[in-house]
Amino acid sequence: DETTNNDKGKCHPGRDGALPPPSALSPSSQSSKPMKREKRSITLSLLRKRSEHNEGLVSTLEELALHQEELQSIGPILGRTCGKTLKILLLQNNVIERMDPNELKLFRSLEYLNLALNNITRIEGLGRMEHLRKLDLTLNFVDVDVLEESVNELTGCRCLEELFLLGNPCMGLDGIEGDAPGTTASYEDGAPALQKPIGWKGCRAYIIARLPNLQFLDGKEIKRSERILATQQLSKLTLELHSLAEAKRDQCQLESGKQRDKCDQHAEEDIDEGYISDEAPTYHNPETRTKLSNELHDQKRAKEKQETAQQAPRPKGEREWEEEHRDAVQKAREREEVGREWERSHSRNQLHGDGDTKRDGGIKQCNQGKYKFWFEEESSSLVMRVDLPKHLSTSLIDADIHPTYVSVVVKSKVLRVILPAEVLSDQSLARRSAASGCLELTMPKVDPNEVVIGLGHVRERTTKEPPGSDRTRDGMLHTRNKRERLGHFMMKEAGIKNSLKIIEAQCSGDKSLVLNTDNEDEDEDDDDEPPPLH
Repeated sequence: DETTNNDKGKCHPGRDGALPPPSALSPSSQSSKPMKREKRSITLSLLRKRSEHNEGLVSTLEELALHQEELQSIGPILGRTCGKTLKILLLQNNVIERMDPNELKLFRSLEYLNLALNNITRIEGLGRMEHLRKLDLTLNFVDVDVLEESVNELTGCRCLEELFLLGNPCMGLDGIEGDAPGTTASYEDGAPALQKPIGWKGCRAYIIARLPNLQFLDGKEIKRSERILATQQLSKLTLELHSLAEAKRDQCQLESGKQRDKCDQHAEEDIDEGYISDEAPTYHNPETRTKLSNELHDQKRAKEKQETAQQAPRPKGEREWEEEHRDAVQKAREREEVGREWERSHSRNQLHGDGDTKRDGGIKQCNQGKYKFWFEEESSSLVMRVDLPKHLSTSLIDADIHPTYVSVVVKSKVLRVILPAEVLSDQSLARRSAASGCLELTMPKVDPNEVVIGLGHVRERTTKEPPGSDRTRDGMLHTRNKRERLGHFMMKEAGIKNSLKIIEAQCSGDKSLVLNTDNEDEDEDDDDEPPPLH
Protein backbone atom coordinates (compact mmCIF):
# COMPACT_ATOMS: atom_id res chain seq x y z
CA ASP A 1 0.00 0.00 0.00
CA GLU A 2 1.18 3.52 -0.76
CA THR A 3 1.66 5.81 2.21
CA THR A 4 1.44 9.58 2.37
CA ASN A 5 4.24 11.88 3.44
CA ASN A 6 2.68 12.23 6.90
CA ASP A 7 2.97 8.48 7.45
CA LYS A 8 6.69 8.33 6.71
CA GLY A 9 8.81 7.33 9.64
CA LYS A 10 5.83 5.89 11.55
CA CYS A 11 5.49 2.32 12.74
CA HIS A 12 2.55 0.51 11.05
CA PRO A 13 1.57 -3.05 12.00
CA GLY A 14 1.46 -5.71 9.32
CA ARG A 15 -1.47 -7.86 8.30
CA ASP A 16 -0.88 -10.25 11.20
CA GLY A 17 -0.70 -7.35 13.68
CA ALA A 18 3.08 -7.60 14.15
CA LEU A 19 5.41 -4.64 13.79
CA PRO A 20 7.93 -4.51 10.94
CA PRO A 21 11.57 -5.39 11.68
CA PRO A 22 13.87 -2.65 13.02
CA SER A 23 15.66 -2.44 9.68
CA ALA A 24 12.44 -1.23 8.05
CA LEU A 25 12.04 1.67 10.47
CA SER A 26 13.30 5.15 9.79
CA PRO A 27 16.51 6.31 11.51
CA SER A 28 14.52 8.62 13.79
CA SER A 29 12.49 5.68 15.16
CA GLN A 30 15.52 3.48 15.88
CA SER A 31 17.47 3.56 19.15
CA SER A 32 18.12 7.20 19.83
CA LYS A 33 21.76 8.23 19.92
CA PRO A 34 23.04 10.66 22.55
CA MET A 35 22.07 14.15 21.49
CA LYS A 36 24.77 16.80 21.22
CA ARG A 37 24.71 19.10 24.21
CA GLU A 38 24.35 22.82 23.77
CA LYS A 39 27.07 24.93 25.30
CA ARG A 40 26.09 26.46 28.60
CA SER A 41 26.61 30.22 28.58
CA ILE A 42 25.64 33.21 30.71
CA THR A 43 21.91 34.02 30.58
CA LEU A 44 19.96 37.09 31.61
CA SER A 45 18.22 35.24 34.43
CA LEU A 46 21.60 34.20 35.84
CA LEU A 47 22.79 37.82 35.68
CA ARG A 48 19.75 39.03 37.60
CA LYS A 49 20.23 36.31 40.17
CA ARG A 50 23.87 37.31 40.72
CA SER A 51 23.18 41.08 40.76
CA GLU A 52 21.32 41.17 44.06
CA HIS A 53 24.04 43.38 45.54
CA ASN A 54 23.14 45.99 42.89
CA GLU A 55 19.38 45.80 43.58
CA GLY A 56 18.92 43.59 40.51
CA LEU A 57 20.11 46.27 38.05
CA VAL A 58 22.18 44.57 35.36
CA SER A 59 23.08 47.56 33.18
CA THR A 60 25.09 49.30 35.95
CA LEU A 61 27.04 46.33 37.31
CA GLU A 62 30.70 46.94 38.14
CA GLU A 63 31.52 43.62 39.83
CA LEU A 64 30.13 40.19 38.99
CA ALA A 65 30.93 36.74 40.38
CA LEU A 66 29.87 33.71 38.31
CA HIS A 67 32.09 30.98 39.73
CA GLN A 68 31.02 27.31 39.91
CA GLU A 69 28.16 27.74 37.44
CA GLU A 70 29.37 24.98 35.07
CA LEU A 71 29.64 27.49 32.19
CA GLN A 72 31.21 26.44 28.90
CA SER A 73 31.32 29.89 27.27
CA ILE A 74 30.80 33.52 28.23
CA GLY A 75 28.18 34.22 25.58
CA PRO A 76 27.06 37.53 24.02
CA ILE A 77 24.51 38.58 26.68
CA LEU A 78 27.03 39.68 29.32
CA GLY A 79 28.83 42.09 27.02
CA ARG A 80 25.63 43.61 25.67
CA THR A 81 24.07 44.25 29.06
CA CYS A 82 26.92 45.41 31.31
CA GLY A 83 30.10 45.30 29.21
CA LYS A 84 30.61 49.07 29.36
CA THR A 85 30.46 49.33 33.16
CA LEU A 86 31.90 46.01 34.36
CA LYS A 87 35.30 46.32 36.08
CA ILE A 88 35.69 43.00 37.96
CA LEU A 89 34.62 39.69 36.42
CA LEU A 90 35.12 36.43 38.34
CA LEU A 91 34.62 33.27 36.25
CA GLN A 92 36.82 30.78 38.08
CA ASN A 93 36.00 27.08 38.47
CA ASN A 94 33.96 26.67 35.29
CA VAL A 95 34.70 24.81 32.06
CA ILE A 96 35.03 27.77 29.67
CA GLU A 97 36.81 26.45 26.60
CA ARG A 98 37.73 29.62 24.72
CA MET A 99 38.26 33.34 25.19
CA ASP A 100 36.16 34.39 22.20
CA PRO A 101 37.21 37.83 20.83
CA ASN A 102 33.63 38.55 19.70
CA GLU A 103 32.43 38.07 23.28
CA LEU A 104 35.25 39.99 24.99
CA LYS A 105 35.53 42.99 22.68
CA LEU A 106 32.78 44.86 24.55
CA PHE A 107 34.56 44.80 27.93
CA ARG A 108 36.41 48.09 27.55
CA SER A 109 36.44 49.02 31.28
CA LEU A 110 37.47 45.64 32.68
CA GLU A 111 40.32 45.81 35.22
CA TYR A 112 40.35 42.30 36.74
CA LEU A 113 39.50 39.06 34.92
CA ASN A 114 39.65 35.74 36.77
CA LEU A 115 39.48 32.63 34.57
CA ALA A 116 41.25 30.19 36.88
CA LEU A 117 40.27 26.49 36.77
CA ASN A 118 38.82 26.51 33.26
CA ASN A 119 39.60 24.73 29.98
CA ILE A 120 41.31 27.63 28.16
CA THR A 121 44.05 26.56 25.76
CA ARG A 122 44.91 29.93 24.18
CA ILE A 123 44.93 33.56 25.35
CA GLU A 124 42.98 35.73 22.92
CA GLY A 125 40.45 38.55 22.79
CA LEU A 126 42.31 40.78 25.29
CA GLY A 127 44.08 43.16 22.92
CA ARG A 128 41.44 45.91 23.29
CA MET A 129 41.26 45.84 27.09
CA GLU A 130 43.33 48.95 27.76
CA HIS A 131 42.43 49.08 31.48
CA LEU A 132 43.11 45.41 32.33
CA ARG A 133 45.45 45.27 35.33
CA LYS A 134 45.13 41.69 36.61
CA LEU A 135 44.60 38.41 34.72
CA ASP A 136 44.32 35.06 36.48
CA LEU A 137 44.64 31.92 34.32
CA THR A 138 45.72 29.48 37.01
CA LEU A 139 45.25 25.77 36.22
CA ASN A 140 44.28 26.05 32.58
CA PHE A 141 45.74 24.34 29.50
CA VAL A 142 47.92 26.96 27.76
CA ASP A 143 50.82 25.03 26.25
CA VAL A 144 54.06 25.93 24.48
CA ASP A 145 52.61 25.53 20.98
CA VAL A 146 50.38 28.62 21.49
CA LEU A 147 52.53 30.51 24.01
CA GLU A 148 54.01 32.96 21.51
CA GLU A 149 50.59 33.93 20.10
CA SER A 150 49.19 34.26 23.62
CA VAL A 151 51.95 36.59 24.74
CA ASN A 152 51.53 38.65 21.57
CA GLU A 153 47.88 39.15 22.59
CA LEU A 154 48.93 40.35 26.04
CA THR A 155 51.28 42.99 24.66
CA GLY A 156 48.23 45.10 23.78
CA CYS A 157 47.26 45.30 27.48
CA ARG A 158 49.58 48.16 28.46
CA CYS A 159 48.20 48.40 32.01
CA LEU A 160 48.64 44.71 32.82
CA GLU A 161 50.58 44.41 36.09
CA GLU A 162 49.71 40.95 37.47
CA LEU A 163 49.53 37.67 35.58
CA PHE A 164 48.91 34.17 36.90
CA LEU A 165 49.80 31.17 34.68
CA LEU A 166 50.63 28.69 37.42
CA GLY A 167 49.51 25.14 36.66
CA ASN A 168 49.46 25.53 32.85
CA PRO A 169 51.44 23.04 30.72
CA CYS A 170 53.71 25.81 29.44
CA MET A 171 55.04 26.70 32.90
CA GLY A 172 57.87 24.65 34.40
CA LEU A 173 57.60 23.12 37.89
CA ASP A 174 60.11 24.48 40.34
CA GLY A 175 62.07 22.07 42.49
CA ILE A 176 61.65 19.03 40.16
CA GLU A 177 64.38 17.98 37.79
CA GLY A 178 64.11 15.19 35.24
CA ASP A 179 66.64 13.27 33.22
CA ALA A 180 66.22 15.71 30.37
CA PRO A 181 65.33 19.39 30.19
CA GLY A 182 61.61 19.82 30.61
CA THR A 183 60.95 16.24 31.79
CA THR A 184 60.58 14.45 35.09
CA ALA A 185 60.58 10.80 36.14
CA SER A 186 57.44 9.11 37.47
CA TYR A 187 57.45 5.82 39.39
CA GLU A 188 55.04 2.92 39.15
CA ASP A 189 55.48 -0.12 41.44
CA GLY A 190 58.90 1.15 42.51
CA ALA A 191 60.30 1.26 38.96
CA PRO A 192 60.85 4.40 36.91
CA ALA A 193 58.23 4.82 34.16
CA LEU A 194 58.31 6.81 30.94
CA GLN A 195 59.44 10.41 31.06
CA LYS A 196 56.56 12.91 31.12
CA PRO A 197 56.95 16.56 30.11
CA ILE A 198 56.52 19.10 32.88
CA GLY A 199 56.56 22.24 30.78
CA TRP A 200 59.17 24.74 29.76
CA LYS A 201 61.37 26.16 32.49
CA GLY A 202 62.24 29.19 30.41
CA CYS A 203 58.61 30.28 30.20
CA ARG A 204 58.86 32.75 33.10
CA ALA A 205 61.91 34.48 31.66
CA TYR A 206 60.31 34.62 28.19
CA ILE A 207 57.11 36.25 29.53
CA ILE A 208 59.07 38.77 31.63
CA ALA A 209 61.15 39.78 28.61
CA ARG A 210 58.10 40.16 26.35
CA LEU A 211 55.92 42.13 28.83
CA PRO A 212 57.97 45.07 30.15
CA ASN A 213 55.10 46.55 32.21
CA LEU A 214 54.43 43.35 34.15
CA GLN A 215 55.24 43.61 37.87
CA PHE A 216 54.02 40.27 39.30
CA LEU A 217 54.06 36.82 37.67
CA ASP A 218 52.39 33.94 39.55
CA GLY A 219 52.36 36.03 42.72
CA LYS A 220 56.12 36.71 42.70
CA GLU A 221 57.48 40.19 42.23
CA ILE A 222 59.63 40.69 39.16
CA LYS A 223 62.94 42.25 40.20
CA ARG A 224 65.01 44.52 38.03
CA SER A 225 67.93 42.10 37.82
CA GLU A 226 65.60 39.29 36.72
CA ARG A 227 64.14 41.48 33.96
CA ILE A 228 67.59 42.46 32.67
CA LEU A 229 68.70 38.83 32.56
CA ALA A 230 65.51 37.74 30.78
CA THR A 231 65.91 40.50 28.18
CA GLN A 232 69.45 39.35 27.40
CA GLN A 233 68.27 35.74 26.87
CA LEU A 234 65.19 36.62 24.77
CA SER A 235 66.64 35.55 21.40
CA LYS A 236 67.84 32.23 22.78
CA LEU A 237 64.51 31.63 24.52
CA THR A 238 62.61 32.37 21.29
CA LEU A 239 64.53 29.75 19.32
CA GLU A 240 64.02 27.19 22.08
CA LEU A 241 60.31 27.97 22.17
CA HIS A 242 59.96 27.44 18.41
CA SER A 243 61.53 23.97 18.59
CA LEU A 244 59.34 22.97 21.54
CA ALA A 245 56.23 24.27 19.79
CA GLU A 246 57.00 22.23 16.65
CA ALA A 247 57.45 19.06 18.68
CA LYS A 248 54.24 19.73 20.57
CA ARG A 249 52.26 20.16 17.32
CA ASP A 250 53.51 16.81 16.01
CA GLN A 251 52.50 15.16 19.27
CA CYS A 252 49.03 16.75 19.09
CA GLN A 253 48.50 15.40 15.58
CA LEU A 254 49.22 11.85 16.73
CA GLU A 255 46.91 12.21 19.73
CA SER A 256 44.11 13.67 17.58
CA GLY A 257 44.28 10.64 15.25
CA LYS A 258 43.97 8.25 18.19
CA GLN A 259 41.12 10.29 19.62
CA ARG A 260 39.29 10.20 16.28
CA ASP A 261 39.51 6.42 16.13
CA LYS A 262 38.26 6.21 19.70
CA CYS A 263 35.27 8.44 18.90
CA ASP A 264 34.36 6.27 15.90
CA GLN A 265 34.47 3.19 18.09
CA HIS A 266 32.22 4.83 20.68
CA ALA A 267 29.77 5.87 17.95
CA GLU A 268 29.51 2.27 16.76
CA GLU A 269 28.98 1.02 20.32
CA ASP A 270 26.45 3.83 21.01
CA ILE A 271 28.28 5.09 24.10
CA ASP A 272 27.26 8.39 25.63
CA GLU A 273 30.41 10.53 25.86
CA GLY A 274 28.69 13.18 27.95
CA TYR A 275 29.55 11.35 31.17
CA ILE A 276 32.47 9.36 32.51
CA SER A 277 31.76 5.73 33.28
CA ASP A 278 32.47 4.43 36.75
CA GLU A 279 35.24 2.14 35.55
CA ALA A 280 37.00 4.65 33.29
CA PRO A 281 40.09 6.44 34.65
CA THR A 282 40.11 10.22 34.97
CA TYR A 283 42.82 12.57 33.70
CA HIS A 284 43.51 16.26 34.04
CA ASN A 285 42.48 17.38 30.57
CA PRO A 286 39.65 19.51 29.12
CA GLU A 287 37.57 16.53 27.99
CA THR A 288 37.49 14.92 31.44
CA ARG A 289 36.70 18.20 33.19
CA THR A 290 33.84 18.85 30.74
CA LYS A 291 32.31 15.42 31.36
CA LEU A 292 32.50 15.89 35.12
CA SER A 293 30.89 19.32 34.71
CA ASN A 294 28.06 17.83 32.66
CA GLU A 295 27.28 15.39 35.42
CA LEU A 296 27.34 18.10 38.10
CA HIS A 297 25.16 20.37 35.98
CA ASP A 298 22.52 17.68 35.49
CA GLN A 299 22.52 16.89 39.20
CA LYS A 300 22.00 20.56 40.08
CA ARG A 301 19.14 20.92 37.60
CA ALA A 302 17.44 17.77 38.87
CA LYS A 303 17.69 19.05 42.43
CA GLU A 304 16.26 22.45 41.42
CA LYS A 305 13.37 20.78 39.62
CA GLN A 306 12.57 18.67 42.65
CA GLU A 307 12.64 21.71 44.95
CA THR A 308 10.48 23.71 42.53
CA ALA A 309 7.92 20.91 42.31
CA GLN A 310 7.61 20.81 46.10
CA GLN A 311 7.14 24.57 46.43
CA ALA A 312 3.78 26.27 46.22
CA PRO A 313 3.07 27.98 42.88
CA ARG A 314 4.33 31.55 42.86
CA PRO A 315 1.61 34.15 42.25
CA LYS A 316 1.85 36.10 39.04
CA GLY A 317 3.49 39.49 39.24
CA GLU A 318 2.52 42.68 37.48
CA ARG A 319 4.89 42.00 34.60
CA GLU A 320 3.47 38.51 33.99
CA TRP A 321 -0.09 39.84 34.05
CA GLU A 322 0.79 42.58 31.57
CA GLU A 323 2.44 40.11 29.18
CA GLU A 324 -0.56 37.78 29.36
CA HIS A 325 -2.91 40.75 28.87
CA ARG A 326 -1.03 41.91 25.75
CA ASP A 327 -1.25 38.44 24.23
CA ALA A 328 -5.00 38.26 24.97
CA VAL A 329 -5.58 41.70 23.41
CA GLN A 330 -3.66 40.70 20.28
CA LYS A 331 -5.63 37.47 19.87
CA ALA A 332 -8.96 39.25 20.43
CA ARG A 333 -8.16 41.94 17.87
CA GLU A 334 -7.11 39.33 15.31
CA ARG A 335 -10.40 37.45 15.74
CA GLU A 336 -12.36 40.67 15.38
CA GLU A 337 -10.45 41.52 12.23
CA VAL A 338 -11.54 38.16 10.82
CA GLY A 339 -15.15 39.13 11.62
CA ARG A 340 -14.78 42.46 9.83
CA GLU A 341 -13.32 40.70 6.79
CA TRP A 342 -16.37 38.46 6.84
CA GLU A 343 -18.60 41.54 6.88
CA ARG A 344 -16.83 43.13 3.91
CA SER A 345 -16.91 39.90 1.91
CA HIS A 346 -20.68 39.43 2.48
CA SER A 347 -21.71 43.05 1.99
CA ARG A 348 -22.44 42.40 -1.69
CA ASN A 349 -24.96 39.70 -0.80
CA GLN A 350 -26.82 42.19 1.37
CA LEU A 351 -26.93 44.68 -1.50
CA HIS A 352 -28.46 42.03 -3.76
CA GLY A 353 -31.23 41.31 -1.28
CA ASP A 354 -29.73 38.36 0.59
CA GLY A 355 -31.32 38.47 4.04
CA ASP A 356 -28.97 35.91 5.65
CA THR A 357 -26.25 38.44 6.31
CA LYS A 358 -26.14 39.46 9.97
CA ARG A 359 -26.13 43.10 10.85
CA ASP A 360 -23.14 42.74 13.21
CA GLY A 361 -20.94 41.17 10.49
CA GLY A 362 -20.32 37.88 12.30
CA ILE A 363 -19.11 39.43 15.57
CA LYS A 364 -20.12 37.19 18.48
CA GLN A 365 -20.84 38.45 21.96
CA CYS A 366 -18.99 37.07 24.99
CA ASN A 367 -18.33 37.91 28.62
CA GLN A 368 -15.46 35.73 29.81
CA GLY A 369 -14.91 37.64 33.03
CA LYS A 370 -18.63 37.69 34.04
CA TYR A 371 -18.46 41.46 34.48
CA LYS A 372 -21.68 43.40 35.07
CA PHE A 373 -22.46 46.02 32.45
CA TRP A 374 -25.42 48.13 31.40
CA PHE A 375 -26.43 50.78 28.88
CA GLU A 376 -27.94 54.21 29.43
CA GLU A 377 -28.98 57.05 27.17
CA GLU A 378 -27.83 60.58 27.80
CA SER A 379 -29.09 63.19 25.32
CA SER A 380 -27.67 62.07 21.94
CA SER A 381 -25.12 59.59 23.30
CA LEU A 382 -25.16 55.96 24.31
CA VAL A 383 -23.32 55.26 27.58
CA MET A 384 -21.99 51.82 28.50
CA ARG A 385 -20.80 51.21 32.06
CA VAL A 386 -18.78 48.17 33.16
CA ASP A 387 -18.44 47.35 36.85
CA LEU A 388 -14.74 46.65 37.44
CA PRO A 389 -12.73 46.11 40.65
CA LYS A 390 -11.67 49.38 42.19
CA HIS A 391 -7.99 48.51 42.61
CA LEU A 392 -7.52 46.89 39.20
CA SER A 393 -4.62 48.46 37.30
CA THR A 394 -5.71 50.54 34.32
CA SER A 395 -2.84 49.02 32.29
CA LEU A 396 -4.80 45.74 32.30
CA ILE A 397 -7.82 47.32 30.56
CA ASP A 398 -8.04 47.74 26.79
CA ALA A 399 -11.21 49.16 25.17
CA ASP A 400 -11.88 49.12 21.44
CA ILE A 401 -15.07 50.85 20.19
CA HIS A 402 -16.51 50.13 16.75
CA PRO A 403 -19.66 51.54 15.12
CA THR A 404 -21.69 48.39 15.85
CA TYR A 405 -19.96 46.72 18.80
CA VAL A 406 -17.61 47.28 21.75
CA SER A 407 -14.70 45.02 22.72
CA VAL A 408 -13.13 45.41 26.16
CA VAL A 409 -10.27 43.17 27.36
CA VAL A 410 -9.98 43.21 31.15
CA LYS A 411 -7.09 41.21 32.65
CA SER A 412 -6.99 38.81 29.66
CA LYS A 413 -10.80 38.33 29.76
CA VAL A 414 -12.79 39.52 26.73
CA LEU A 415 -16.09 41.39 27.00
CA ARG A 416 -17.61 41.86 23.52
CA VAL A 417 -21.11 43.38 23.22
CA ILE A 418 -23.13 44.39 20.17
CA LEU A 419 -24.41 47.94 20.50
CA PRO A 420 -28.16 48.62 20.28
CA ALA A 421 -27.51 51.63 18.05
CA GLU A 422 -24.82 52.66 15.61
CA VAL A 423 -22.31 55.07 17.15
CA LEU A 424 -19.47 57.35 16.07
CA SER A 425 -16.39 55.45 17.22
CA ASP A 426 -13.92 58.22 16.42
CA GLN A 427 -15.76 60.63 18.74
CA SER A 428 -16.26 58.21 21.60
CA LEU A 429 -14.73 58.70 25.03
CA ALA A 430 -13.50 56.13 27.57
CA ARG A 431 -12.89 57.05 31.20
CA ARG A 432 -12.79 55.37 34.57
CA SER A 433 -14.13 56.41 37.94
CA ALA A 434 -11.44 56.97 40.55
CA ALA A 435 -13.91 56.33 43.37
CA SER A 436 -15.56 53.08 42.25
CA GLY A 437 -13.30 51.85 39.42
CA CYS A 438 -16.27 51.67 37.01
CA LEU A 439 -15.43 51.95 33.31
CA GLU A 440 -17.60 54.40 31.36
CA LEU A 441 -17.75 54.48 27.56
CA THR A 442 -19.58 57.51 26.11
CA MET A 443 -20.45 56.96 22.44
CA PRO A 444 -22.31 59.59 20.35
CA LYS A 445 -25.01 58.02 18.20
CA VAL A 446 -25.00 58.39 14.44
CA ASP A 447 -28.68 59.37 14.56
CA PRO A 448 -29.21 61.62 17.60
CA ASN A 449 -33.02 61.17 17.40
CA GLU A 450 -32.83 57.39 17.60
CA VAL A 451 -34.24 55.99 20.86
CA VAL A 452 -33.44 52.50 22.11
CA ILE A 453 -36.38 50.63 23.71
CA GLY A 454 -35.35 46.95 23.94
CA LEU A 455 -33.38 44.69 26.28
CA GLY A 456 -35.77 43.46 28.94
CA HIS A 457 -38.21 46.01 30.27
CA VAL A 458 -38.26 49.77 30.02
CA ARG A 459 -37.42 51.60 33.20
CA GLU A 460 -38.95 55.01 33.74
CA ARG A 461 -36.75 57.57 35.40
CA THR A 462 -38.79 58.97 38.26
CA THR A 463 -38.24 62.12 40.25
CA LYS A 464 -37.99 62.17 43.98
CA GLU A 465 -41.11 63.38 45.74
CA PRO A 466 -40.81 66.19 48.28
CA PRO A 467 -40.68 65.16 51.93
CA GLY A 468 -44.07 64.84 53.63
CA SER A 469 -45.88 63.29 50.68
CA ASP A 470 -48.21 60.42 51.63
CA ARG A 471 -47.01 57.69 49.24
CA THR A 472 -48.36 54.30 50.25
CA ARG A 473 -47.08 50.86 49.37
CA ASP A 474 -50.12 50.25 47.16
CA GLY A 475 -49.13 53.30 45.19
CA MET A 476 -45.58 51.95 44.73
CA LEU A 477 -46.87 48.63 43.42
CA HIS A 478 -49.24 50.47 41.11
CA THR A 479 -46.40 52.58 39.68
CA ARG A 480 -44.23 49.55 39.11
CA ASN A 481 -46.99 47.58 37.37
CA LYS A 482 -47.68 50.64 35.25
CA ARG A 483 -44.04 50.77 34.10
CA GLU A 484 -44.01 47.04 33.31
CA ARG A 485 -47.21 47.35 31.31
CA LEU A 486 -45.74 50.33 29.49
CA GLY A 487 -42.64 48.35 28.43
CA HIS A 488 -44.63 45.29 27.27
CA PHE A 489 -47.11 47.50 25.46
CA MET A 490 -44.39 49.33 23.49
CA MET A 491 -42.71 46.04 22.52
CA LYS A 492 -46.04 44.56 21.53
CA GLU A 493 -46.76 47.53 19.32
CA ALA A 494 -43.34 47.03 17.68
CA GLY A 495 -44.29 43.42 16.84
CA ILE A 496 -41.50 41.83 18.88
CA LYS A 497 -42.24 38.61 20.75
CA ASN A 498 -38.80 38.07 22.30
CA SER A 499 -38.35 40.68 24.99
CA LEU A 500 -34.54 40.27 24.91
CA LYS A 501 -34.21 41.25 21.25
CA ILE A 502 -32.90 44.72 20.59
CA ILE A 503 -35.43 46.86 18.74
CA GLU A 504 -35.57 50.42 17.50
CA ALA A 505 -38.48 52.81 17.66
CA GLN A 506 -39.24 56.50 17.57
CA CYS A 507 -40.62 58.16 20.65
CA SER A 508 -42.01 61.62 20.13
CA GLY A 509 -41.70 63.36 23.42
CA ASP A 510 -40.84 60.83 26.12
CA LYS A 511 -37.07 61.10 26.67
CA SER A 512 -37.18 59.72 30.20
CA LEU A 513 -36.92 56.13 28.93
CA VAL A 514 -33.51 54.50 29.33
CA LEU A 515 -32.13 51.01 28.81
CA ASN A 516 -31.87 48.44 31.58
CA THR A 517 -30.34 44.94 31.26
CA ASP A 518 -31.78 43.52 34.49
CA ASN A 519 -34.55 40.97 33.90
CA GLU A 520 -35.72 40.62 37.48
CA ASP A 521 -39.34 41.75 37.18
CA GLU A 522 -40.09 41.47 40.86
CA ASP A 523 -37.04 43.29 42.17
CA GLU A 524 -37.94 45.94 44.69
CA ASP A 525 -34.78 47.90 43.79
CA ASP A 526 -36.31 49.26 40.56
CA ASP A 527 -37.61 52.25 42.48
CA ASP A 528 -35.29 55.12 43.09
CA GLU A 529 -37.08 55.86 46.38
CA PRO A 530 -36.17 53.70 49.40
CA PRO A 531 -39.04 51.84 51.09
CA PRO A 532 -40.79 53.72 53.91
CA LEU A 533 -39.57 53.13 57.43
CA HIS A 534 -42.06 51.54 59.90
